[in-house]
Amino acid sequence: MHKTDFFRAVNLALTQDRPRFIGRWQRLRNLPDDKRQQAEQQLQHSLQQSQQQAQQRLQAVPPLKLNEDLPVSQRASEIIEAIKNHQVVVLAGETGSGKTTQLPKLCLMAGRGVYGWIGHTQPRRLAARSVAARIAEEVGSALGEVVGYKVRFNEAFKPEGYVKLMTDGILLAELANDRYLNAYDTLIIDEAHERSLNIDFLLGYLRQLLPKRPDLKVIITSATLDVERFSRHFSDAPIIQVEGRTYPVEVVYRPISSETVNSDEDEAFEALEEALPRAVVNAVEECIEHSRSQGRIGHGDILVFASTEREIRELADTLRKYGPPHTEILPLYARLSLNEQQRIFHPTGKGRRIIIATNVAETSLTVPNIHYVIDSGFARISRYSYRSRVQRLPIEAVSQAAANQRKGRCGRIAAGVCIRLYSEADFLSRPEFTEPEIRRTHLAAVILQMHALGLGNIADFPFVEPPDSRFVNDGLRVLEELGALDKQQKITALGQQLSRFPLDPRLARMLIAGAHSGCLEEMLIIVSAISSQDPRERPPEKQMQADQKHALFKDKESDFLFYVKLWQSFEATRSDLSENQRKQWAKSHFMSYLRMREWRETHHQLVLVCKDLGLQRQAQPAKYEVLHRALLTGLLSSIAHKNDDKEYLAARNQKAKIFPASALYKKGVAWLMAAEIVETSQVYLRTNAKIEPEWIEQEAKHLLKSHVYEPHWEKGSGKVMAYEQVSLFGLIINPKRKLNYETVNAQEAHEIFIRRALVEGDINLKADFFTHNINLVQDIVDIEDKLRRKDILVDDEVLYQFYANIIPPTVANVRTFEGWRREAERQNPQILFCNPDVLMAQEDDVCVAEYPDNLALSGLVLPLRYKFDPSANDDGVTITIPHAVLTQINEAALSWLIPSLLADKVEALLKGLPKAIRRQLVPVPDTVKRLMSDLPHHDDNKSLTQVLNQLLQPRGLRISHEDWQESENNLPFYCKFNIEVVDNKGKVLATGRDLATLKIQFSSQQVALAVLPNNQLLTEFPAEIAPIVEKKVAGLPTRSYAALVLQEQGVTLQYLPSQSLAQQEHQRGTMALLQKVCASEVKLLKKIITPALAVDFSPYGNKAQLELQFVQAVFNRLFGAVTIYTLPDFNEVLQQKRGLLLSEGQQVLKLASEIFKAWREVNKQLGNFKQSIFVKSIADINQQLVEFKPSQFLAELEPKRWQEYPRYLKALQVRLERLPNNLNRDVLACADIQKCWQQYQQKRIDYQARSINIQPLDDYRWLLEEYRISLFSQPMKTAVPISKERLNKLWQQLP
Repeated sequence: MHKTDFFRAVNLALTQDRPRFIGRWQRLRNLPDDKRQQAEQQLQHSLQQSQQQAQQRLQAVPPLKLNEDLPVSQRASEIIEAIKNHQVVVLAGETGSGKTTQLPKLCLMAGRGVYGWIGHTQPRRLAARSVAARIAEEVGSALGEVVGYKVRFNEAFKPEGYVKLMTDGILLAELANDRYLNAYDTLIIDEAHERSLNIDFLLGYLRQLLPKRPDLKVIITSATLDVERFSRHFSDAPIIQVEGRTYPVEVVYRPISSETVNSDEDEAFEALEEALPRAVVNAVEECIEHSRSQGRIGHGDILVFASTEREIRELADTLRKYGPPHTEILPLYARLSLNEQQRIFHPTGKGRRIIIATNVAETSLTVPNIHYVIDSGFARISRYSYRSRVQRLPIEAVSQAAANQRKGRCGRIAAGVCIRLYSEADFLSRPEFTEPEIRRTHLAAVILQMHALGLGNIADFPFVEPPDSRFVNDGLRVLEELGALDKQQKITALGQQLSRFPLDPRLARMLIAGAHSGCLEEMLIIVSAISSQDPRERPPEKQMQADQKHALFKDKESDFLFYVKLWQSFEATRSDLSENQRKQWAKSHFMSYLRMREWRETHHQLVLVCKDLGLQRQAQPAKYEVLHRALLTGLLSSIAHKNDDKEYLAARNQKAKIFPASALYKKGVAWLMAAEIVETSQVYLRTNAKIEPEWIEQEAKHLLKSHVYEPHWEKGSGKVMAYEQVSLFGLIINPKRKLNYETVNAQEAHEIFIRRALVEGDINLKADFFTHNINLVQDIVDIEDKLRRKDILVDDEVLYQFYANIIPPTVANVRTFEGWRREAERQNPQILFCNPDVLMAQEDDVCVAEYPDNLALSGLVLPLRYKFDPSANDDGVTITIPHAVLTQINEAALSWLIPSLLADKVEALLKGLPKAIRRQLVPVPDTVKRLMSDLPHHDDNKSLTQVLNQLLQPRGLRISHEDWQESENNLPFYCKFNIEVVDNKGKVLATGRDLATLKIQFSSQQVALAVLPNNQLLTEFPAEIAPIVEKKVAGLPTRSYAALVLQEQGVTLQYLPSQSLAQQEHQRGTMALLQKVCASEVKLLKKIITPALAVDFSPYGNKAQLELQFVQAVFNRLFGAVTIYTLPDFNEVLQQKRGLLLSEGQQVLKLASEIFKAWREVNKQLGNFKQSIFVKSIADINQQLVEFKPSQFLAELEPKRWQEYPRYLKALQVRLERLPNNLNRDVLACADIQKCWQQYQQKRIDYQARSINIQPLDDYRWLLEEYRISLFSQPMKTAVPISKERLNKLWQQLP
């Protein structure tokens, strides 16, 4: 089939079939030849069927007749021609022009409606039904055949029809299944001046659609329309102006207030509202008087525009009491039942009617027989606050366009009168048009539908008038909060589901959550109720009875459950009662049966959508928490917390009150959620339920904001904790709860952990480094106390930096720290040991003799303790004395204090003497210096004052004992010992500065002192050895470490004060006992020593020494890795390894022979370098060989060290070979290595003096041998990577 022929044929088919035919035609090209012909025939057949249906529709078009009395009919030919020649026509028809009823007939006359339906939108359901009925009546067909309608929950239209009246919302809903609106060939967008959200969206969508649907015609109509704006929107579409009826309308201004009132927020509004009923009565009387004057007594109904339903009721009551007799008062508003609405359009003829209506009667609805309009000038306008997300319903002054629409209601059948209850100046000051709904409403639903339809960014969408960007951003935020859009503002899978529901996205979100939580049955009931009109009726004259009936379905904690209970009760009547009985049931319970039916139809519609999405309803009733947590997913921005007795604080700091009709009114629940927050006269929370704050945290995880404060260290848990304040949209959900601060700010937690736990020592930790560092700090504090200064210990920041530079930033709690520490100490056991130099602000060489830690008195070594705090009782030096030996202490010995304070004490004693004596000693400091130089070593038998007295006698001074005693009594505290007497458990019994007084105090008490000497020689390994023994002697704790000490006489068990020394001695003693048990194997080992080895060893010792070294080396290699403290362990190790002694001996023999042979070769090479130019290099080599300890290394060094000797000696040979040609570099390298070696030796001496574990330093020493290889013996490879930088780094890490 040729392309031109095909598309000519397609254009004669129904519009709804065309996309399908085009798709089938395009697929023909991919079919093989044998199948293509058959497919073409089937396509032609389908085309013919569709064309026949179009022809049948053309022939079935009913005869059409226009109402010639209407102005639009006078322009029929022009309008028909414009429809035929243009895709878009803008028709500006004034009120009464007949455009709404005649345009569909004009479209049929123009040949439209044959290939598709003519869609005709109305802004309200009531208007869609009434207009459809009116056009059907004019066409002469039953409603639903040629002309029908479709509104929510109600439809009267057959597929064979031509004109379909519907709300603009219905047309939008059809986009989900018919994106290109292929079912229509013509669309009439009526009453576009209302600029509702749906209308604006439709106009923007149609602008995008029309280029893709060139066969689609669009007619836009309005009574008062900014026609130029719409014409420009559709590429300068033609405009046709149609005048309304020519009946004049007289406008009369009867202002209630002299002030201009813009809204109910103005102060003058309250006075205006109070005066309105009387003003309306007066205006009605004026209308009736005008009717009499025109000779139309009893004719011409009156239409009164009011703002709210409450105002309608109040005006109706006022007019029934004070209005003219023989009148029928009828209300008209959107919530009115259908039967009551129909009374407006079917006059009973009982007299003049006064219809009191909201702005629903401004457009679309043509209330018959209206001759008079009374316009209050106000209407309730829906406005959404993007800041507080509250749907506000303020009463505002209507625009000029709306006021003219109201005026036009009375000029359709005869000359009319419009009485405006405001001034002409007020009218002229009002805006020309009502602000479009798109600029004052919530946009989340529109944005979601746009994303679902793939219409792109809302900012790029061709709206007639773009919405405020702040409303757009708010809508986007709402959709992100619901999970409908991701962070990139792309629609999610959840968003696609939400877009399938004809609901606000928040309500749709509840349904999805209900399905996932197993409460979809109840959720369908609640959501369908919220999205429908409230079925409750509360007639003013029967409010109490209505409240009593409604209370039957109330739940004390949730207004949402009211709907569930009502639904269940009403559904229970379906099986037992007839429809009339159900109506009576609803009426007796003050429920609107029509709204109950609409509610059920909404429920049914949602059930169908849920089935399409595969959402299952549960069989069992849902629990309160499950249901309300699911509801909460859509109402997170509508939660509230009790603020005081009357008010609640809602999200975004919005204050609100519970609506009085709520079951929670005056209940004072702490937390609630509301279906809506509406601002009328006040901000009210409507349809509420009690909730728990924990539910909010669970359902709003992605929206919560957390404020963490007061981070602190907790010793018990071993973590840095903090308090967290959780809030949602500014509302505090949880004011204070603990959390692990490491998860919030790992860096700061790391810092707090180091400062509080490690630096301040507030931690439960047993670790050598920690003890060392704490003791080190204490030692420096002790030095400060000794020197009586406070400027030696650095501040905590230095120790913090020490830890911070080592500990990874990811460590912030005890558990993580311990895991890291175990691994780090495997590599470097001293990694966390702090050097004293780091913690001392300035170095002070403290002479141990001048500041002793112990004092030997009477054969007892007593501990001393220092403190520098003049305000403390123990300021100075404290000596601890067991009270058992208190009487043995010589008072004279204590008077000498300690060497460092002796000069201060002498000076204080001299200054305390009587003035007559003191005058002979000036200047006292010089006297003190001379005395100190002459002062002998203290004598335990002579007191300090006695010796001073002897030294001063040659100067002619005679100082009595009393004078000295008086001076002693006035000494500063630190110039006398603070004596601390303890019992055998270390408990302090008393303290004082005078020993004599304390002796008298404890003269009657005694304590036995235990002494446990042990010098027994061991011939075999003991049954068991306690590695550590702690004893208290005279109440003073001591700790000793077990060691099998090898002496000349044999092995003895001793307890030594140093752990490292004890381990070293214990190893030697254990080896001696092993050799004693293995005496036969020792003899054999001695015999395998070769003469060659003995010759090579001879420069360093005799054969006996070699045998001793060799045997010791074998045992060290085999048994050296094990530390034994029990006889079973000793026997087990012996049994396992005794048989390996000879084979191990062969290996040691081979290594030793290799080492001493290489040593001999090195010595031989050294003989070739006797020139003076080699002196530095040869001296360095000789020193290296000496430090290798040739006569001792086999027995004294760890095997792993001397096993490397062959490499080291080989390196020396290489060095000597290269030396003649590499002298300068060798000398420079010697200087480098000597510097490293000297600092090592100094450090070693320091370690030994301070009893520090020497193993890390030992590692450094053997790395120096690798460094020598890298310096002198290239290209030999080192055992490990080595460089000066690596050595320096290791050196810095040494304690």
